[in-house]
Amino acid sequence: MMNSKFNPWRSFALLVSLGSVLSFSACEDEVDPPMVPESETIVDVAAANPDFSTLVAAVGEAGLVEALSGPGPLTVFAPNDDAFEEFLDDNNLTSDQLLANPDLEDILTYHVVNGAVASADVAPGPVTALNQSQFYVSEDPSGNLWINGNAQIIQTDIAADNGIIHVLDYVITAPTQNIAEIALAANEAETPEFTQLVAALIRADLVEAVSGDAMDNLTVFAPTDEAFESLYEALGVSGVDEIPVDLLTDVLLYHVVPARAFSQDLRQDASLPTLLDGQELSVDLANLEINDSGLISSALNIHATNGVIHAIDQVLLPPSDSDASATITLANVGTSAYRVVSIDGVGASATLDADNAGIELTEGLRYTFINNGGANHPLDFRNSDGDILLSEDAADGSFEDDADVNFVVAGANISFTLTAELAEELATYNCTIHSAMEGAITIAD
Repeated sequence: MMNSKFNPWRSFALLVSLGSVLSFSACEDEVDPPMVPESETIVDVAAANPDFSTLVAAVGEAGLVEALSGPGPLTVFAPNDDAFEEFLDDNNLTSDQLLANPDLEDILTYHVVNGAVASADVAPGPVTALNQSQFYVSEDPSGNLWINGNAQIIQTDIAADNGIIHVLDYVITAPTQNIAEIALAANEAETPEFTQLVAALIRADLVEAVSGDAMDNLTVFAPTDEAFESLYEALGVSGVDEIPVDLLTDVLLYHVVPARAFSQDLRQDASLPTLLDGQELSVDLANLEINDSGLISSALNIHATNGVIHAIDQVLLPPSDSDASATITLANVGTSAYRVVSIDGVGASATLDADNAGIELTEGLRYTFINNGGANHPLDFRNSDGDILLSEDAADGSFEDDADVNFVVAGANISFTLTAELAEELATYNCTIHSAMEGAITIAD
C-alpha cells in the first residue's frame, strides 16, 4: 500500500501561515486581520482521507496536482485503496509498476469529468472523460450505478471547493481493442478461448462487422469453444466448415445486439433485438440466462472499443424459418422430465412448465419443436408400441423419409408436418436416452 505523497501545496500554506504569525507578533499594536478560510481542493480532500493514499501518490507521480487543484469545477470518480489493490492483483502489477506506467496520466484523467456532477445527475449512458475517451454508466436493477460494467460507485458527493468526488470500488481503464481483436487475442492466449467463434466469424465473413469503433455500440453474446463443440455434436458435424454458410451467418447475427449492454443494463424478461432481422433474444436474470444459454459470470462485461462481450455456455439458435404453424419449446428437469416452456403460434396446446405435459396437435399443420435439452436429451416421437417415428438423434424413424412429412433437424430445432398418416400413428414424445422423459401427444378433433 502506498503512503500519502508529500503535499508541497499544504507545506507552502503552512510556511505562509507561520510567517504571518511571526510578523504580527512583532507588531503587537496592530489589529489582527480577519481569518480567511483555507481552500479544500479535490487534492486536499483526497490527501486528508487515508483511503485515497494510492490515488494521491498516483496524482503526484502523474503531475496532476495542479490540474486537480485549479478552479474547476471537476468531478472525480476516485478508486479507493482497496480498488487499486484489487486492480493491481488482477493485472499482476505492483504499486511501483503502476506509478511508473507511462500511461498513468491517461488512466487517471479517464476518471475525471469536467463540471460538478452530483450523484443525482449521474445518469446511465456514455460520459466523456477529461482525456476525451468515453466511459459508460449503467444502473443495475437495484438502482446501483456502475462504470464500464466492472466498477461500482460506492460513495457519492464528497464535496471540495473545486468539485465533487464519487468513490469507486475498482479502477476503470479505457478499452484499446475492438470485439474482433479481443476474440483474436483470446484465440492466441496461453489457454485459448473463442477459437471456434473466430473460425465461424471468418467463414461467415463477419469479422469486419465486429471490427468497428465506438460509434458501433454492439453487444456480443460469445459462445465458448465448449459451446461450439456441443453444437457440432448435435448437428453431427466436425466443425464450422461443415455448417452451411447461410445458416452459420444467421446463427452468428443472432448473437449480436446493436446496443452496448453491460450486464447491469439487462432486465428480467426483456427482449433484445439482434442483427438477424426480426429476431430477438430473451433475458432471464433470475437464472442468468439469455434464451436458454447460461451467461458465464466470470466472463461478463469484457469491454471493447466498439461494444461489450458476454461469454455464454451454449450457441444460440434462431427459431426455424420454416412455415410452422406453432413452435413448441422444451426444457428438461434433469433426466426425469421434459417441460413445455412456451408455445408460439396456433394449433398446439399444453400445460406450461409441467413435467412431461401432454401436448395436443392438429392434423395437417406444421410444427417446430425446440429442444433445449440438447444432445444429452435427444427428442424423438413414437407410436403407442414405442416404435420411433421421427428422431432428432441418429436413430432412424419410420416417417423420416416421407416427403410430405418433410422432417428437418437444424440444431435444436426439429420440424415436421403432421400428415394424416403420421397423426394416426403418433402417440408420445420421448427422450431417446432417458425413458422417464415421456409425454403423451393427442390429436385435436
